[in-house]
Amino acid sequence: MEDTIDYIKQFLLYGNKEAAKWIGYTRDEDEWEQYKLVIVPGSNLLTGERKEWTVPDYTKPPRAVKRSEMTDEFGETIGGTWVIDEDIVYNTLFLLSQAELTMDLPRDEHGRLACKNSVLGRQGMATIPVLDEYSRLVTKLLEQALPEQHFSKIYLTHDVDFLTSYRHLRGFLGAIKRGHLHAALRALHSLEDDPAFTFPWLHAQDRRVTGAEEVYFLKATEGKGLDYPQYDLHGGDCLRLIRLLTDEDAVIGLHGSYYATEDKSYKEEKQQLEDVLPERVTYHRNHFLRINSTADLLALADAGITDDFSLGWADQIGFRFGTTRPARFINPSTLEVTELTIHPLSIMDCTLSNDNYMNLSEEEAYYAAQQLIDKVRLHGGELVLLWHNSNLNGTYHKLLYQEIIDYICA
Repeated sequence: MEDTIDYIKQFLLYGNKEAAKWIGYTRDEDEWEQYKLVIVPGSNLLTGERKEWTVPDYTKPPRAVKRSEMTDEFGETIGGTWVIDEDIVYNTLFLLSQAELTMDLPRDEHGRLACKNSVLGRQGMATIPVLDEYSRLVTKLLEQALPEQHFSKIYLTHDVDFLTSYRHLRGFLGAIKRGHLHAALRALHSLEDDPAFTFPWLHAQDRRVTGAEEVYFLKATEGKGLDYPQYDLHGGDCLRLIRLLTDEDAVIGLHGSYYATEDKSYKEEKQQLEDVLPERVTYHRNHFLRINSTADLLALADAGITDDFSLGWADQIGFRFGTTRPARFINPSTLEVTELTIHPLSIMDCTLSNDNYMNLSEEEAYYAAQQLIDKVRLHGGELVLLWHNSNLNGTYHKLLYQEIIDYICA
């Protein structure tokens, strides 16, 4: 498993392969002088003999080290070598493998691991990018340059749960029942008048951010249960949206169905979406952020998904992966580094506003978003925003999104 150890070392050093060779991961004190920095392994990772891995039992969650502790005193010098007696390799493995999904922790009504029940959430570290703090420490001790404050990438993403509000039978009848007949008739006459068809406005906002990647996740399954309503991928409205997005160089990804986590139907859904697109689908985010097991992530990789954007908490903004940076998913059973890249979700609109989540006012939501955005920029990480096209009417999210875009561009 040397490849996995090497990957973790390089991750801790922002991809610096040469400097990673200066890090030792061994208990053998006779070897320490070979390195500039040594991380002492925990007993649940190694057999006790040098560099021989066993499969971790993951009964020991990582200790989240607070920023105030991330000083030179976190380790000690022994014979000219920095020695860190905190297994930050294991801690990194634990978070990058999402090992807590294998643990018997309380789940919400959708089978999701809520922030309050997660390892980081229970330690009050949800909004602290713990692994990035490790990286800053290790980089400093090896006298390497820290990354400048910047966004390595900005992803402005939108889950298309509702293509339209009134241009289907149930929505039209619901509009009549609520006294919105005239609005429904306008929507029937013109797609742009449907309240959920806010894509031109979203695109206008997104294009203000230089270099940002604009991503729309489309559903490709029957509209049963919590996947309702399903839009017809071959229908005129959806094809019109696809043309609009592809003409503007937006990326279209798969919005995996709510039930895909149960029947692992990612391949079939991906193929249905690809049937109407000019390019292969490689991006994915699951409906309801419903990644409930590491088997879901492995199934995505098996389906040909290369980049997943699902891993955030629904109930709390923050850093579920413990980092602001993308990372390859590590299979917690085999300890193999997979080809699936996880992009940590930074902020979702309804997380801020829903009364069963953070339940913030517009002013509070802007402040919370601002604080998180600043941390991503500080660590040179990726900023991944999720705003739903159907959440821009009747809430503060239209104004808030505009204000957040202003802040990013400032």
